[in-house]
Amino acid sequence: MVVTEATTTKSRLLEAAGQEFAQKGYDAASIRKICDRVGANCAAVNYHFGSKEQLYLEALLEAHRCGTQVIPEEFLLQGTPAEQLARFIHHFLKNVVALAQKNTWHHTLMLREMIQPTVALETLVREAIRPKFERLLGILRRACPDVDDRRLHALAFSVIGQCLHYRTAGEVNRRLIGEDAYESLDLEFLSHHISGFCLAALGLAPPLVQSHTVSSSDVKA
Repeated sequence: MVVTEATTTKSRLLEAAGQEFAQKGYDAASIRKICDRVGANCAAVNYHFGSKEQLYLEALLEAHRCGTQVIPEEFLLQGTPAEQLARFIHHFLKNVVALAQKNTWHHTLMLREMIQPTVALETLVREAIRPKFERLLGILRRACPDVDDRRLHALAFSVIGQCLHYRTAGEVNRRLIGEDAYESLDLEFLSHHISGFCLAALGLAPPLVQSHTVSSSDVKA
């Protein structure tokens, strides 16, 4: 892609918009303030995005994409269902929950949208979130071929809920156990812990209390 002044202005507006929307939410965010952040004319938003609503949607999609490592489908689906689930959880924690990264406007904006959804959520779910959810459902179907859809959906939400807890309740958790103790729950530890917890519940690994970690050698086909 050839970088031009127009593409640079568009990317700077998108970054400024993400910061403004993350701080204030969609309704309170100001197009003028967004443009002031980058020294652009207010008409630039209409030129590059068409409307405030479309700018917000683009910022939300960028927030979801930011830092996400694209991994080939064939790699994620290698091995047994147990190995696939452990790999999915690690990838989800690292990229979606972004435990390996510091807080940025991207994560703040995503959390704000989850708590105070706008009309943009429909597009976000369809284009960005649903494909990951369907991938998880596929793994769980292979792991538990006899469960009905209601149980399958509950299993998927249980996996996702455990992962998201460490982002959504982070500040509460720090106050409950202290900063040092909470920081010790790093990416690798939580990947092993949540994977072990889920696999044990599905009967694909020994009870979690029997082992501190879960590896491919611990799981059943």
